[in-house]
Amino acid sequence: MRLTKRITLIILSVLLWSAFIGFGFINGFLLKPITLDNSPQGFIEAAKDKVANEYVGNLAMALIEDGVVVEEYFYDIEGHNIDQNSAFPVASVSKWVTSVGVMKLVENGQIDLDEPIDNYLTRWHLPPGEYDNNKVTVRRLLSHSAGLDDGLGYNGFTKDENMQTLEESLTKAADAGSYAEGKARVGYEPGSQYMYSGAGYALLQLLIEEISKGSFQKFMQEQVFNPLEMTHSSYILSDSTKIGLVPVYRNDGPTRPMNRFTAKAASSLMTSTSDIAKFMIAQLKGNQVLSDSTIKIMTEAESFRHDIGIYGLGPHLYSQDYTDSKIIGHDGSGNDAINSAARIDLLTGDGIIIFETGNYSYASVLADEWMFREAGIADRVVMERNMPFIITLLIIGYLLITMGAIFLIRKKNLL
Repeated sequence: MRLTKRITLIILSVLLWSAFIGFGFINGFLLKPITLDNSPQGFIEAAKDKVANEYVGNLAMALIEDGVVVEEYFYDIEGHNIDQNSAFPVASVSKWVTSVGVMKLVENGQIDLDEPIDNYLTRWHLPPGEYDNNKVTVRRLLSHSAGLDDGLGYNGFTKDENMQTLEESLTKAADAGSYAEGKARVGYEPGSQYMYSGAGYALLQLLIEEISKGSFQKFMQEQVFNPLEMTHSSYILSDSTKIGLVPVYRNDGPTRPMNRFTAKAASSLMTSTSDIAKFMIAQLKGNQVLSDSTIKIMTEAESFRHDIGIYGLGPHLYSQDYTDSKIIGHDGSGNDAINSAARIDLLTGDGIIIFETGNYSYASVLADEWMFREAGIADRVVMERNMPFIITLLIIGYLLITMGAIFLIRKKNLL
């Protein structure tokens, strides 16, 4: 009977310890940050250590605190001069910046968020299908909930390839990745779910061109870049020398020419950390482009996954159901190999910008580490890094339980 009680006690202790470690792992309070130094300088040093341990061609990083850039870090593996005004290709961060242009049209009363997109278009229309195209609205396109199932990223076109027109790209993108069919079409009930869509933002590019009666770049330059003094930003490759485009590294080392993009609104922005810092800080309050009320609308949840808001009208919502922060922004990746991350906490004014080439995930991984440091948001990246530590805690606990049980058994025998 005594032996049974002891075995039961040991098993119960093991289960309780396992439950405690599991709960602490899932809820983040047992996870360690990437550095114990909570200063901006400490985070930059951790970033440098990470660069030293994996291949990154070049990068620019800026940390924002209380709406001010407080620390920066620049790097190029071949020693090219990189600074806060160096322009990087930022892939899908393009969409966040594009959304501000779209909302400028809304604020001006030129378009309505809930009007069918087809009502504004003359050059191209959504093909007929199983679902009602009239439910494809500007609001739903901005929030990736319009029913488009293209799954696009765009690879762009080399200098030797013929670049499609925007209408041709919407019909079937020639630069679609091998994983996507590349057609802009409604493949599920609009408004029913979140599904990321590059073609949705190509449609918004067409909308801007139709309403403004000019080029997409011209509109963004006049309505967004100029008012925010973003002097090292452009959606068109011909501006690359003027804005100071960095060498673009592949993930296997060499540099490569930058591709041209038809779907500019979705993929082609080149910008600097200084420009995106201005753009992000402008999201903290009404600015030269948009009012407080419009910014508030953009940063509220519009599309959901498992009842958790994940996307607003342009920005990704990183805090999701965390109530002590409101981190918004966007990441971008792809195109062998570009990775960018731009995120800001609307409650604190703290943010991070990382642009890099040569690595598919460095910027996003480090931005995830920043979110854990900033707001205790622990995602897969932070959990995976902490896995050896958590396993060590489990083993130490099991050893202590075993040693305690042996001690008690010996003590009982001596008595």
